[in-house]
Amino acid sequence: MLNRMRLIFTGLFLSLALIACSDENDNAVTDSSETETSAPATVESAPEAAEAATEGNDNGIQAGMSRDELISAYGEPDIAQERTLDQMNMETLEWHNDDALIIAQLLDGKVTYGRIVPKSE
Repeated sequence: MLNRMRLIFTGLFLSLALIACSDENDNAVTDSSETETSAPATVESAPEAAEAATEGNDNGIQAGMSRDELISAYGEPDIAQERTLDQMNMETLEWHNDDALIIAQLLDGKVTYGRIVPKSE
């Protein structure tokens, strides 16, 4: 009986250690990349945020824009994360300013999702 309990506790300990040491981002990249490749490109923006984002860009973030167009419109991003899965290059860019949070997700250098979120006062 003691050997069985010892085996159960050892298995439980190893399982918890594996869960604690796993990287949750790896699973998220795999799951989201499968849905991103099959989902159509969508771009969302709130009307108030489009006005508050930056002075030079009236149209907001458009699907199919390149990374260079985003940088020329909004400047260098505050946060840039890049992931590669097989031959796909996925990138998430974020800009934080006083009026809004601007998020753009790119797949192989082209915008597939963009959103301008106004900051509440």
